[in-house]
Amino acid sequence: MARVRVDALIEDFAAHLAEDPGTSPRTAEFYVADLREFARFLDERGISEVETVGVGAVMEFRNHLLEENRKRFTVYRKDAAVRRFLDWVRTSTDAELDFDPIEPMHQPLDQQITFLEDDEAQQLLSFPLNTRDEARDAALIRLMLDTGVTVSEVRGLLRSDVDLEAAQVQLGGPGSHLAPRARRLSRETVEAVRRYLRMRDDETPELVVGRAARPVTTSKTVQNAIWKRCDQVGMWRVSPMILRHTFAVRLLRRGASLGELKEALGVRDTSNIGVYKKFV
Repeated sequence: MARVRVDALIEDFAAHLAEDPGTSPRTAEFYVADLREFARFLDERGISEVETVGVGAVMEFRNHLLEENRKRFTVYRKDAAVRRFLDWVRTSTDAELDFDPIEPMHQPLDQQITFLEDDEAQQLLSFPLNTRDEARDAALIRLMLDTGVTVSEVRGLLRSDVDLEAAQVQLGGPGSHLAPRARRLSRETVEAVRRYLRMRDDETPELVVGRAARPVTTSKTVQNAIWKRCDQVGMWRVSPMILRHTFAVRLLRRGASLGELKEALGVRDTSNIGVYKKFV
């Protein structure tokens, strides 16, 4: 398959925004200008085809904006434009991207890491487990707290990736931008996954499924499931990234080094995880 130029896709995306009733003309105008700036940034680094755009390029663009002391709102908007564009490329075109741009890939602009203390995690998991969806969400949340698994990874997890007898899960499989790794599961998480699987009567290989036992295809579906449980137990809305932050802080508080945290998170270097140290 022939590769597709970033600038050509931006023009197609501009046409898409113009026809989208949920996007105001003013927002579309800003987004297109932001994306043309992103394309120039990539071109200066020898990246012209969308298939060669990776997580690193997106992070580098954001860091470039921060170094120029742009207004925080402006950086957020440009970052949002890039993510929305790349998600549209991934879901609505034939171009191939090996990462989910909607998933948070780097620390917040203000370097503030939000994570759950133990009592907050317990509150989040205090919803009843009477239905299959409730059992699924409990298993999902516990997996994220136990392993730091990302939304894009959890959507791709297969039943065969989880060994409940060994209390272990394999992460970072094909298509993930994170490194392959095995993580141990707590007894509570093993029980939660078992409960969920017992309530399923389908043969779908994916570990986490939605309606009609169909694989979960968007990060927003996972986000909404977690938010539903937050609303149910009367707590503030927790994002999947907050669960990953919680895993990281817990691991360091148990005595792990930054190198061990790097391996546990599946990231390529430690440049973006040193921010966790202040919570230990």
